[in-house]
Amino acid sequence: MTEETQVQVEGQTTRPPSRSRLALIVGGAVVVATVVTVGFLLPAEFQVDPTGFGRATGLYKLGTPQPKTATVAAGTTSTTREYPTPYRTDTIDIPLAAGGDENRGDELEYKVQMKAGDSFVYSWSVAGIPNPEEFYYDFHGETPAGPGVPEAKVVEYKQATGTGGNGTLIAPIPGVHGWYLQNQSRNPVVVKLKLSGFYNLVPPGGYGNLNNIEANKPVAAAAR
Repeated sequence: MTEETQVQVEGQTTRPPSRSRLALIVGGAVVVATVVTVGFLLPAEFQVDPTGFGRATGLYKLGTPQPKTATVAAGTTSTTREYPTPYRTDTIDIPLAAGGDENRGDELEYKVQMKAGDSFVYSWSVAGIPNPEEFYYDFHGETPAGPGVPEAKVVEYKQATGTGGNGTLIAPIPGVHGWYLQNQSRNPVVVKLKLSGFYNLVPPGGYGNLNNIEANKPVAAAAR
């Protein structure tokens, strides 16, 4: 090859690709971009998987928010509890005579039977007492004396005056748990008690219900 021919070759301008080849190149790029978007980007980022490729390869999980699991330190009290005692709900009307009743109808105890660890939610109220200081209650639990229990064990929860209360109880000891109620006002009243949880009713006349109160039976106020 002569020197003149070499100069001519080096000086040649590269010819642009034909329209058909350019269309082929652009089309290929579009196809590749579509495959990447549909097969990879949508499953991984937006949890959209029209082809199923994302689920098959695990890409779908990359964009799925993962739940956080809280770690409870050893020895920490569990936040769940299961009970062998069936769940129940009861409404108890407790009539009390006016304060100073000669037959002591102005006071009584009402309790329910519970195992240690059993629990209930309670709400009680009493109407017709202008002065809340004239109604006294003692919320407590008791393991009665008996076989294997030489003397009764009592756990106090709250002693106060007032005309209502709400709360929960987890029984610390087996036995009966509830209230001693005393009406010191001049009016006969009915205490409205609602219980929900895991416990057993004490039958009328049983220990903790010596005044024969029947649950789920509305009653009128005692006579003046």
